[in-house]
Amino acid sequence: MEPHLRTAVNGNLAEMLGGPVTRTTLGLLCTATRGDPTLLRALVLVGQALGVLTFRLGEWHWGGASHSVSAQLARLVESHVQGEDEAQLDAWETLTRSIGEPHLVVTRIRRGGSRPADLGITPRELDVLQLLCEGLTADAIARRLDVSARTVTKHQERLYRKLGTSDRLTTVLRAQRLGIVITLN
Repeated sequence: MEPHLRTAVNGNLAEMLGGPVTRTTLGLLCTATRGDPTLLRALVLVGQALGVLTFRLGEWHWGGASHSVSAQLARLVESHVQGEDEAQLDAWETLTRSIGEPHLVVTRIRRGGSRPADLGITPRELDVLQLLCEGLTADAIARRLDVSARTVTKHQERLYRKLGTSDRLTTVLRAQRLGIVITLN
């Protein structure tokens, strides 16, 4: 990316957000928007609304957020769907079909699947698992989560141990079968 474009995007971000942005986040936003200020503003607003663009440790970060609107809705759904009849499960499934995490909860409950916490899977390991399901490499996951590739590899190793698997494909398939993750259409 050209230095003048990176500087312009950084200036726009500082104006919109009122604070510094991590180098990784700046690079992602520069590359994704190619400096288009309208697209940048839309991406920032959506990122904030979804809880994936957050201010912590004095900088703005783009990454998974456990307090996102989707995660909050998933917790609400989970607290009300346990033991409900098929009609209510059908209604919840339709309402949440296009909202990843809540739909995952309904699908897992319907299948009688395990909760990640019941298997000892941490929220960050679940983030890594979901990105593995998308086919991302450890390096790509690291960039997405703003961590090192070594950290991602350690999370993968723990997931393999917790799910009793030894490779990515088997891990993804087992997680899907257990209802921990699903592929959304």
